[in-house]
Amino acid sequence: MIITKDLIKVYHDPLTEVKVSALRGLDLYVKEGEVASIIGPSGSGKSTLIKILSGLEKPSGGTIYVDEINIAELGEKQMREFRYGRMGIVNQFVGQNLLSSLTLEKNILLPMKMRYVAREKAKKETNELIKMLNLEKIRMNPVTKVSGGEAVRASIGVAIAKKPRILLADEPTGQLDTANTNDIVETFRDLNENYGTTILVVTHDLRFRNAFKKSYIIRDGRLVGVNTDLDRSELEFIMRPQESSLQSIIDSSQFVRVPDEVYVSGNYKHIVEFDIHPSKKFSVIYNPNEVNADEVYEIMKRTDETQVDEHIKANNKRSRVSFSEVKPILEQQFDYPKKSEEIIRVEHLSKSFPAGRMKNDVLKDLTFTVNKGDFVVISGKSGAGKTTLMNVVSGVENPDEGNILIKDFDIVNGNLKDIADFRFHEIAMISQVNNLFDQYTVRENMFIPRLFNDRTDDLNEGIEDIAKDVEIDHKISSYAVELSAGERQRAALSVALARRAPIIFADEPSANLDSRLARNIISLLMETAAKYGTTILMSTHDLSLVRPGFRLIRLQDGRIIDDLRVTPNKLRGIIEDYLGVEIEDN
Repeated sequence: MIITKDLIKVYHDPLTEVKVSALRGLDLYVKEGEVASIIGPSGSGKSTLIKILSGLEKPSGGTIYVDEINIAELGEKQMREFRYGRMGIVNQFVGQNLLSSLTLEKNILLPMKMRYVAREKAKKETNELIKMLNLEKIRMNPVTKVSGGEAVRASIGVAIAKKPRILLADEPTGQLDTANTNDIVETFRDLNENYGTTILVVTHDLRFRNAFKKSYIIRDGRLVGVNTDLDRSELEFIMRPQESSLQSIIDSSQFVRVPDEVYVSGNYKHIVEFDIHPSKKFSVIYNPNEVNADEVYEIMKRTDETQVDEHIKANNKRSRVSFSEVKPILEQQFDYPKKSEEIIRVEHLSKSFPAGRMKNDVLKDLTFTVNKGDFVVISGKSGAGKTTLMNVVSGVENPDEGNILIKDFDIVNGNLKDIADFRFHEIAMISQVNNLFDQYTVRENMFIPRLFNDRTDDLNEGIEDIAKDVEIDHKISSYAVELSAGERQRAALSVALARRAPIIFADEPSANLDSRLARNIISLLMETAAKYGTTILMSTHDLSLVRPGFRLIRLQDGRIIDDLRVTPNKLRGIIEDYLGVEIEDN
């Protein structure tokens, strides 16, 4: 169904003459009717692969067949017809999946109208999709009045409504909590089972590592491993580096990547040697500087294959995780200010959106305060009201009822010009849509706020260090439009940090980042709060990002159901509940 061999994609910047290899000889074979995930960290080439598979970009080299057609040879019109007739695509930027002028229901109904489905049948199928995707309460909401997670679910509905032979999903669950992620996984499985749809989910979300029978591991533009039916806990892959799966794949060019843990453990230099077990059923790679061939041969000759198989099976099964795996999280203490003045006051806050003739109450009579220098996490399932709360408290949207004071400034009833001026000087926003100026470089995006904030004397101060901390320094001279989703997220964070605003609102800041980068971003935000006394409000569905010392506010159906200071013991329980595992003491 999907076959690539030695697939290469090189991006060339004619202005700087810089060439970047996004794919470096990638081999992939997905059978017809198969459902699989492609997992890799930010910048590994996942989104580039999706663009090429969907015909939105041409490869620089290699061969690519989709549904037995060499799509690299199709003209633009032929490719459009191919996509329209056979493919469903879920783009990671929901604005490219949905028409903002329509309600969620009409967005899902539109592909059926384009297939000339009879009215009653189209209505029935739309209702089934809306129910399956848990969008019933907001079906009449316009796209602009739903949360990021709800928009993602609607995007999947639009793609499924086409009844495609092939479904390509690019980062579909980065903004979804585990419960909704599991629902989406089941939706993909049902679609595959009922219609035989071939499904490929490209993601950095390690919750997909065990979601389907097969997952391909991509790194540095190559396929480096394939996992099949691994029964491992989610936590193992969230807390550990990606290389903890000691598997590699040999591609058509006979390239094989040595996992980092293997490389480090053997002190490998430039030479490795191979030996084959007398049974010819397995072989071994070893470091000739540490072990000679005779020793390796004797070890392999004595090895009983049954013992080897049992050892492999034992390592591939674990229902619990050790304390050492979560120790870095439980011990990364945030030293919250014990005595600090109040900086944000929210009283009796309510917010609703129209839903046809009805209204959807998103926030219901919320009251809380935040002290200066604190780190507050707003959590809850997709659609619980996290994004709406962030937007209303920061002054992006007006509430229906309630009062909000930030540094004693009335951000609800103030003059519009004064509110805009206050927000510019006092609040930095990291939103899910990454509002960057595409026509400017990352560096220019970082110092633009300083130009309007009368800070021209120190325009470049700390810019390089911030970019390095956020791991976007390698793209600091690139235009925002050239960045991947994960890079845009990091660039938006660097812009917020460069402003040195006293308050940061971060709405799902790790949604498009792999687990390692997400942990680094949390560490960086903690350091910012500690160093500058910055007050941080962060919304997230990912409770593995919570740290001891954080304040955790949980929302459910628009109300606060928990408001607590996180301790190591409480965090241990939170992680166990969130990931469905049991943490063992060493």
